[in-house]
Amino acid sequence: MARARKKAEHPTLPLGPPQPPTPPPIPQIGDRVIPERSDSERKAASVRAEGRHVNLELPGTSLTRFNVDVNTLNFTNRVVPKSSEPVHDNSAVFERIAAIQRESLERFDDDIVVLTKYLKIVDAPNEVMKVLETLSNEQHASWLAAVERIEELLEE
Repeated sequence: MARARKKAEHPTLPLGPPQPPTPPPIPQIGDRVIPERSDSERKAASVRAEGRHVNLELPGTSLTRFNVDVNTLNFTNRVVPKSSEPVHDNSAVFERIAAIQRESLERFDDDIVVLTKYLKIVDAPNEVMKVLETLSNEQHASWLAAVERIEELLEE
Protein backbone atom coordinates (compact mmCIF):
# COMPACT_ATOMS: atom_id res chain seq x y z
CA MET A 1 0.00 0.00 0.00
CA ALA A 2 1.28 3.42 -0.91
CA ARG A 3 1.80 6.04 1.70
CA ALA A 4 -0.05 9.32 1.45
CA ARG A 5 2.31 12.18 0.78
CA LYS A 6 2.41 14.97 3.26
CA LYS A 7 2.22 18.42 1.78
CA ALA A 8 4.97 20.76 2.82
CA GLU A 9 3.49 23.76 4.52
CA HIS A 10 5.21 27.02 3.91
CA PRO A 11 4.55 29.89 6.25
CA THR A 12 3.16 32.94 4.57
CA LEU A 13 5.44 35.90 4.62
CA PRO A 14 4.06 39.18 5.94
CA LEU A 15 3.65 41.99 3.50
CA GLY A 16 5.66 45.11 4.18
CA PRO A 17 8.35 45.79 6.76
CA PRO A 18 8.46 43.72 9.95
CA GLN A 19 6.24 45.06 12.71
CA PRO A 20 7.68 45.74 16.16
CA PRO A 21 6.36 43.44 18.87
CA THR A 22 3.21 44.68 20.54
CA PRO A 23 3.86 45.99 24.03
CA PRO A 24 2.20 44.15 26.88
CA PRO A 25 -1.08 45.62 28.08
CA ILE A 26 -0.84 48.30 30.74
CA PRO A 27 -1.83 46.57 33.96
CA GLN A 28 -4.59 47.84 36.22
CA ILE A 29 -4.73 47.50 39.98
CA GLY A 30 -6.59 44.27 40.74
CA ASP A 31 -5.47 42.37 37.62
CA ARG A 32 -4.77 38.69 38.29
CA VAL A 33 -1.45 37.48 36.88
CA ILE A 34 0.94 34.55 37.03
CA PRO A 35 4.61 35.61 37.09
CA GLU A 36 7.31 33.67 35.22
CA ARG A 37 8.67 30.62 37.07
CA SER A 38 5.62 30.58 39.35
CA ASP A 39 2.46 28.55 39.61
CA SER A 40 0.55 30.84 41.95
CA GLU A 41 -1.80 33.54 40.81
CA ARG A 42 -1.11 37.00 42.21
CA LYS A 43 -2.95 40.30 42.21
CA ALA A 44 -1.53 43.63 41.01
CA ALA A 45 -1.40 45.86 44.09
CA SER A 46 0.09 48.93 42.42
CA VAL A 47 1.33 49.98 39.00
CA ARG A 48 4.65 51.80 38.71
CA ALA A 49 6.92 53.37 36.10
CA GLU A 50 4.27 54.18 33.50
CA GLY A 51 2.88 50.66 33.57
CA ARG A 52 6.20 48.85 33.05
CA HIS A 53 6.45 47.46 36.61
CA VAL A 54 3.92 46.29 39.17
CA ASN A 55 3.87 45.26 42.80
CA LEU A 56 2.17 41.88 43.21
CA GLU A 57 0.36 40.50 46.26
CA LEU A 58 -0.41 36.89 46.97
CA PRO A 59 -4.13 37.00 47.91
CA GLY A 60 -4.88 35.99 51.46
CA THR A 61 -1.34 36.67 52.66
CA SER A 62 0.91 39.62 53.34
CA LEU A 63 3.48 38.48 50.77
CA THR A 64 4.36 41.10 48.16
CA ARG A 65 6.75 41.05 45.21
CA PHE A 66 8.00 44.53 44.30
CA ASN A 67 8.90 46.01 40.90
CA VAL A 68 7.97 43.00 38.76
CA ASP A 69 8.51 43.62 35.04
CA VAL A 70 5.20 43.47 33.14
CA ASN A 71 6.87 41.54 30.29
CA THR A 72 7.29 38.57 32.64
CA LEU A 73 3.60 38.30 33.53
CA ASN A 74 0.79 36.17 32.11
CA PHE A 75 -2.55 37.91 32.63
CA THR A 76 -5.28 35.54 33.77
CA ASN A 77 -8.07 37.94 34.72
CA ARG A 78 -8.09 41.58 33.66
CA VAL A 79 -9.94 44.25 35.63
CA VAL A 80 -12.21 46.27 33.37
CA PRO A 81 -10.66 49.74 33.05
CA LYS A 82 -12.76 52.60 34.32
CA SER A 83 -14.45 54.66 31.66
CA SER A 84 -12.75 57.92 30.84
CA GLU A 85 -16.03 59.83 30.89
CA PRO A 86 -17.15 60.72 34.37
CA VAL A 87 -20.60 59.53 35.21
CA HIS A 88 -22.60 62.12 37.06
CA ASP A 89 -26.20 62.59 38.02
CA ASN A 90 -27.40 65.79 36.34
CA SER A 91 -30.36 66.23 38.67
CA ALA A 92 -28.09 66.16 41.73
CA VAL A 93 -25.75 68.66 40.08
CA PHE A 94 -28.65 70.97 39.20
CA GLU A 95 -29.97 70.78 42.79
CA ARG A 96 -26.56 71.63 44.19
CA ILE A 97 -26.11 74.58 41.82
CA ALA A 98 -29.59 75.90 42.67
CA ALA A 99 -28.84 75.68 46.40
CA ILE A 100 -25.55 77.54 46.02
CA GLN A 101 -27.22 80.15 43.81
CA ARG A 102 -29.98 80.71 46.33
CA GLU A 103 -27.58 80.98 49.29
CA SER A 104 -25.22 83.28 47.43
CA LEU A 105 -27.96 85.66 46.28
CA GLU A 106 -29.62 85.71 49.73
CA ARG A 107 -26.30 86.57 51.38
CA PHE A 108 -25.57 89.22 48.74
CA ASP A 109 -29.06 90.77 49.06
CA ASP A 110 -28.75 90.83 52.86
CA ASP A 111 -25.42 92.66 52.58
CA ILE A 112 -26.93 95.18 50.14
CA VAL A 113 -29.85 95.82 52.55
CA VAL A 114 -27.45 96.42 55.45
CA LEU A 115 -25.28 98.72 53.32
CA THR A 116 -28.34 100.63 52.07
CA LYS A 117 -29.58 101.21 55.64
CA TYR A 118 -26.14 102.48 56.64
CA LEU A 119 -25.97 104.82 53.65
CA LYS A 120 -29.40 106.24 54.52
CA ILE A 121 -28.22 106.91 58.08
CA VAL A 122 -25.18 108.86 56.82
CA ASP A 123 -27.31 110.77 54.26
CA ALA A 124 -25.64 109.36 51.15
CA PRO A 125 -27.06 110.60 47.81
CA ASN A 126 -29.93 108.59 46.24
CA GLU A 127 -27.73 107.83 43.21
CA VAL A 128 -25.61 105.60 45.47
CA MET A 129 -28.72 103.57 46.37
CA LYS A 130 -29.57 103.25 42.66
CA VAL A 131 -26.06 101.99 41.90
CA LEU A 132 -26.43 99.32 44.59
CA GLU A 133 -29.85 98.32 43.22
CA THR A 134 -28.35 98.04 39.72
CA LEU A 135 -25.51 95.94 41.12
CA SER A 136 -28.02 93.63 42.78
CA ASN A 137 -30.03 93.24 39.55
CA GLU A 138 -26.85 92.53 37.56
CA GLN A 139 -25.81 89.91 40.09
CA HIS A 140 -29.18 88.12 39.76
CA ALA A 141 -29.00 88.29 35.95
CA SER A 142 -25.42 87.01 35.96
CA TRP A 143 -26.41 84.01 38.08
CA LEU A 144 -29.33 83.21 35.76
CA ALA A 145 -27.10 83.34 32.68
CA ALA A 146 -24.45 81.17 34.34
CA VAL A 147 -26.99 78.55 35.45
CA GLU A 148 -28.51 78.38 31.95
CA ARG A 149 -25.06 77.92 30.40
CA ILE A 150 -24.12 75.22 32.92
CA GLU A 151 -27.36 73.34 32.19
CA GLU A 152 -26.63 73.50 28.44
CA LEU A 153 -23.12 72.14 28.96
CA LEU A 154 -24.23 69.30 31.25
CA GLU A 155 -27.00 68.19 28.90
CA GLU A 156 -24.60 67.75 25.96
